Amino acid sequence: MTAGLMAGACRNDRYEGAKKLRFCNISLAAGAWMDFSPQERAKRSVLELERGIALSQIGEPEKAIEAFKEALRDARAKSGAWEQQLHQRMVQMEDRNTLALWVSVVEAE
Repeated sequence: MTAGLMAGACRNDRYEGAKKLRFCNISLAAGAWMDFSPQERAKRSVLELERGIALSQIGEPEKAIEAFKEALRDARAKSGAWEQQLHQRMVQMEDRNTLALWVSVVEAE
């Protein structure tokens, strides 16, 4: 239940920066036991992406890049529209610095 509540807050644009990061970290930690499943890893990709956004917002670009890489790896763990969902989310980004970090990761992977 905690993971679900925190995941909702993590994905919510109402929260930014450190607060968003806290919600994302709690949700990822609470759901870490499910990492063995490709389906669960693909679902988790959205939380990793949101974690990367939060890290970028607090001025941690290197950590944001690592979170974005993890999001892509997780999205690619299971066939389906997981990676497309990540791209759709990033197209909505108003923060051009965060978007530039995402593009750099996508181009390198």
